[in-house]
Amino acid sequence: MRIVSPDEARRIAVRAQLLDGSATGVLDTVRTLGFLQLDPIATVAEPQHLVLWNRLGAYDRAELDRLLWDERALFEWHAFVRPIEDLPLVRALMRRWRRSTRYSHERWAREFVAPKRSRMRCAQSRRAARNLATSSRKSLCALKKNDRRWPKRLTSSPASIAAST
Repeated sequence: MRIVSPDEARRIAVRAQLLDGSATGVLDTVRTLGFLQLDPIATVAEPQHLVLWNRLGAYDRAELDRLLWDERALFEWHAFVRPIEDLPLVRALMRRWRRSTRYSHERWAREFVAPKRSRMRCAQSRRAARNLATSSRKSLCALKKNDRRWPKRLTSSPASIAAST
């Protein structure tokens, strides 16, 4: 074990947080720090931009958006921007959180959602069928009745259609 003086401890902490001017770019900064916290409340500026500005100085604010949305080198989860290399770890956290019932709010969420899942699936399938039927009806109505593509069955009365099915 090595004893570190207070001055050395300060230098280590400043260097680890990239506050010594050693940061080279947005992506490297996020990788070194591990994450940036997002917060929409901006007294001076958004916290993610303040953190980057403190470490990089003047930088292109659009680079963060480019890395998030175009290059996909970063991703956002639970108001934190993380490097894409962390995605497998975060996905494990997502699965664990989804299955967990350790805390009361997790149990409440599972109990609240569980009975509704089957009804939600049923409603989604009914909605999809209704949308399909509506779009099919609209496309068929656009055809002229004497068009050779017009289905013979649809020229009949509704009662005969119901009887034939």
